[in-house]
Order: sequence, then C-alpha cells, then structure tokens
Amino acid sequence: MMRARYLLLLSFPVVVAPIAACDEIPEDAMGGGGTDDASGTGAATGTGGNPFQEAPYVDVDTTMGVAFVDLDTVAVVAETADWELKLEGLDVYTNGGVSGSGQSAAFGPQDDLLFLGSEVPGDIPFMIEDEPGGAFFDWYDYDGATHALYSRYHVIGVRRGDDLFKVQVLGYYGEEQGAPISALFQLRSARVGSGGSEATMTWENIDGTAGGTSPTDSDPSGCIVLATGSRLALTPAQAAASTEWDLCFRRDAISVNGGDGGPGGVEAVNLQAAEITSEALDEVKSRTAASEQAAFDAVGYAQLTVPGVDWRGDGVVSAFTGKWIDRSVEPYAPVSATWIVAGADGVTPFFVAFEKFEGASAASPGIVRIRVKKVGGNLP
Repeated sequence: MMRARYLLLLSFPVVVAPIAACDEIPEDAMGGGGTDDASGTGAATGTGGNPFQEAPYVDVDTTMGVAFVDLDTVAVVAETADWELKLEGLDVYTNGGVSGSGQSAAFGPQDDLLFLGSEVPGDIPFMIEDEPGGAFFDWYDYDGATHALYSRYHVIGVRRGDDLFKVQVLGYYGEEQGAPISALFQLRSARVGSGGSEATMTWENIDGTAGGTSPTDSDPSGCIVLATGSRLALTPAQAAASTEWDLCFRRDAISVNGGDGGPGGVEAVNLQAAEITSEALDEVKSRTAASEQAAFDAVGYAQLTVPGVDWRGDGVVSAFTGKWIDRSVEPYAPVSATWIVAGADGVTPFFVAFEKFEGASAASPGIVRIRVKKVGGNLP
C-alpha cells in the first residue's frame, strides 16, 4: 500500500558518504546495459567490497536531456515504453504519482549492503510516490487516531537573493474566541548573516484557513514577507503573479515563492530532511517550541552556506529528491546506498543503486551507472 500523504508542498540535503571510485565506464556500454561477467548473467564475483558489483547495470547519459530507465530490462527506453525511473538534470523521478501513469514508487536511502539481499525487508514502512512539494514538504507528522498534525520542528533555510533566513514551524493550531482553530500557523524566523543571526521574530496565527476544509480559488492564503514581517492575503492566482511574498500558507501546505510555487525566485532547504523517514510519531509529538529552541538557535551562516546545500524552489518531490547525490564533494558523486523501487506495475520490487558518475557537473551527474537487482518479498 502506498503511503498516504496529507499536504501539497519540498527538498533536502544529502547525508551519506560516497562510494569509492570504480573502474572506468567501457565505451561500448554508454547508454546501454551490461554485466560484469563473460556469461552476461551479471554473476561475477565483486572486488573491493563493492556490494553492487555483481548486478546488471545501465549507463545513462544525463547530459543529453531526460532519460527513462526500464528496470526489468535494465535499459534506457523511450518515454512511451514501460519505465520505472526518469533522470532529469540532478533529479530522479519514478513512474507514478504526478510524474507518470504507472504505479512506481520508491523508498530510501538504505544501507548499501542491503543490495546483497534477495528480498524486500519487512520493516520498510511505506513507499513514496512522486508529489508536488518543496522544502516544507512533510513539515509535520500526522496522528491518524486523533486526526491531529504535529510539527517536526525542523529548521528550514529560506533564501531570497543574498538574504538568508531560518524558519521553524511551531504549530498548526491557533485559537479564536477560546476555540481551537486549525490552519492558524505559529512560526519563528530570523535573518541570518555572516556576522550572526538577527533577533528572532515570532509569528502568531498566520491565516492558512483558506475558507475552511474545502477552499476555492477565491479564498485567500496567508502569506508573509520574512524581511519586513508583513502579512498578505492572496488568492492562488494573486500569489502566482506576485514576487512580494516569501511563504504562503494554505490549509496544511506551505509554499515557497520560487520554482513552481511562484515567480519570486525564493529557494528553501530542509536542513533535517534526512531524519524524516526515521522519526517516530511519539518522538515528534514530544517536541515543543521550548525543546526545539536550541536546534533553531544552532543554525547560522555556516550551515546555510556550506557547499552542497540543496536550495530549491517548489517542484516535484520523489523519494530520491536531495538524497541520491553527495553535493559536498567536487565533482558531485552518488550516495552509496540501496533504494527499493516498485515496478511500474506497483508490485514488482527492485533494488537500485547509483554506482558512479562520469563527467559530473553542477548541472548534471553526467553518465550515471545504475545497478539493478530484481528481488522477492512484498512491498508495503
């Protein structure tokens, strides 16, 4: 069963060390599949402790534009064929959700040694379909028993030109005339410079109610300008045409005025995105504005300007977004990890690993060697 999601709008920095350099990509394998043994079965014995070495591979040239990969045949295919993965620039998408007509989804990153196994682990909690999103994607955890939203209190970096800010969502509920109201956001933010952080600004009851549980296009969102503390009420059409705002709040979604979110060129990054898949609901529920103040205060100019921070406007989020490339090294390298990918049929499981890049740049990983292994077991 695919994971239920509750908001619309992502992005996330990298965490795992890259694998060691491997042999050069043979010229006759460019853009096609291969194995490492003479029999063509991919059953050669790996060397150097590389857990991916025995599996069939395909080399995908991302410098030529969008490329589609069929995991069944381990080959680059046309968009009209069956495919599971789409490589576009520095992103990987699956054939499912908003990215394709199939039922693909993915989960990861997992330990690279998982690739040596033959079945999907039984503790995989969910599969992630491609969805619209931004840095504030998954800003909360959801308690299905009480139908309540709990902020993760992650620190989000926001960038408009040379101006840097840090933001932490403190809550989703406010109060009017003594009654609790959902979609009244509580927030704190601070401008960050090379000399330190300015005074923290607390935002109370940012109005994301948008007319109630069934908002229409004529119902405004609550939008804010981080530099001035200004608040705006903008319909979706007005927000799409305005460069003034930085963040807009609409029901449980928080959008950024950049990328698909708006024309303002604003970018953001969740500095704790890698923690999302391992955070337990009880742990999230135990957090408070007071307990997470130290995490907010600890983020400064260095954390927001370190090489490899994955600044983005809003766009499409997949299980791979911000997690499959190590941007802290020059040139970029793949994260050494195993990903679980559901076939386009939504049932067939594969292990996938990105083994190495050839000719990586700031705009493209170059030629990407993808190792693929069809496995057994059941997908969640």
